Amino acid sequence: MKNWLTESKDRFQEKIFDFLWRQWSALGIAGTTKSQGSTIIDPEALLLFSLSICRYEPRLFDEIIDWLFMNGQLINVQRLQQMQLNYNFCCGPQLSAIAELLSKKSNYRLKWSGLAKKYYQEPSEPLFFDKSGNALPCPANRDANPEFLSHGLRRGRINLRGYSQGFDPQNPCCLLLRLRAFLGINARAEILCLLASGQESHPSQAARLTGYYQKTIQTALVEMAQSGIILTRTSKKEKFYRLKANTLDALLKPAGISPQWIYCPPLLKAFETMGQKLNELSKQELDSLLLYSELKKLMLSVHKSCSDAGFKEIMAYDENLPLDDFERHFQAFLLTLVLRSGEV
Repeated sequence: MKNWLTESKDRFQEKIFDFLWRQWSALGIAGTTKSQGSTIIDPEALLLFSLSICRYEPRLFDEIIDWLFMNGQLINVQRLQQMQLNYNFCCGPQLSAIAELLSKKSNYRLKWSGLAKKYYQEPSEPLFFDKSGNALPCPANRDANPEFLSHGLRRGRINLRGYSQGFDPQNPCCLLLRLRAFLGINARAEILCLLASGQESHPSQAARLTGYYQKTIQTALVEMAQSGIILTRTSKKEKFYRLKANTLDALLKPAGISPQWIYCPPLLKAFETMGQKLNELSKQELDSLLLYSELKKLMLSVHKSCSDAGFKEIMAYDENLPLDDFERHFQAFLLTLVLRSGEV
């Protein structure tokens, strides 16, 4: 069973790194393949997930830092912090180390300074690992990068190439950044993304799907409805909001394609959970029954996260699956999860 598990882990890891390169290339890092779908990229969720997973992909990790130095003004740091509190991605020290870098050397220091003091770990450990989970060589403390070392992570000097560009405003997946560039860093950008996807929504649902407090969303929707561009209808105790048809198409559909909004944090948390646990289990010598038990618990956790992201029906989970059919079912489950990365 060990061989197929290791192979599954390697294939999953490869697909996730391909997904991350496509997403970040669409946002402007130096890459070859860009996401060209209609699903809107959530930069805060993507950043948190990337800083966890890219400890196994150092080149992309540093390209993300490069991108932040050029485009970090488009990140909603308050939303980023709340998302991390809610989903606890394994990236706290990395996040604070990068925030410290940005607070010292970028053109928008103040917005990152609070986050720079939030997370650290001890004792210190290497920042980067190879694909098998073995620590990559790193310098002694005296030669390590001071910002990362102060948060318990050892790595060498950061040499930013400066190749990152701005996002493509015509790419549908960059709509959230397009709206932030136009409207500023506030909840209205996410609201418009949600409503542009054709979803009629009430405030509590919109808050859950955008990662804001309900009061913030409700206040914004009430004010936006005064414009006549956001329409309302009342059903029982809920008021639903929708966009007036064709009114903002030039802004929200620059390529003539209707965007799609997926609430990404729980789905990306599912990716993180799956990747980390597969890496851990592939190193252990477990008998079939114990491995079966661990993988069942993993599937249950991932299934819950996918359900929170709206993929409950797609990510089927059978808790009574017999052992002799488990490998095939787990492989199918993993394949379905990988396919979700093509929709984000």
